Amino acid sequence: MLTSFANWSSVLGIVVGSSGLVFSVLAFIEARQSKRAAQAAQQVATEARGDVRTLVAADKFHLLRSRASDLINQVQNANFPVAIFLARDLRFEIDSAIHRWEFLDSDTRERFREASLAARQVSQFICNKEPIDSKDEAKALKKCELIMSILSGESGKIQSALETRGQQ
Repeated sequence: MLTSFANWSSVLGIVVGSSGLVFSVLAFIEARQSKRAAQAAQQVATEARGDVRTLVAADKFHLLRSRASDLINQVQNANFPVAIFLARDLRFEIDSAIHRWEFLDSDTRERFREASLAARQVSQFICNKEPIDSKDEAKALKKCELIMSILSGESGKIQSALETRGQQ
């Protein structure tokens, strides 16, 4: 009787061991699939995070363009103390954007540096000049228009890239 029990115990041990092996293989396969799904989700999250940052940057550039429009209005209305403040503030914001948004390509960074320089020149043209002559006022207006052009173009370029990526 003892040998019969030992035989059944061996058979039961083989069945339990085999089922454990099968469940281990199934768990391994499931873990690999979960890992792949997690990597895909992480990639999607990374892309979405990049798109959101780009959209926020485009919105910020649109705001900067609006400030440049305010600057033009102040120069045209001969409100030079406010124009000087706006030009300096705009320059600071443009320089901050250049350093904050690391995804900007080198051409965009260079265009923003050009806009920053133009903002500095605007404040120089009208700073401490009472009364300002029409030549300096015309130079300031021309530089303001350059700033608006740069900010509008780069903001549009970024939004266009986002839309193109979204359609793919």
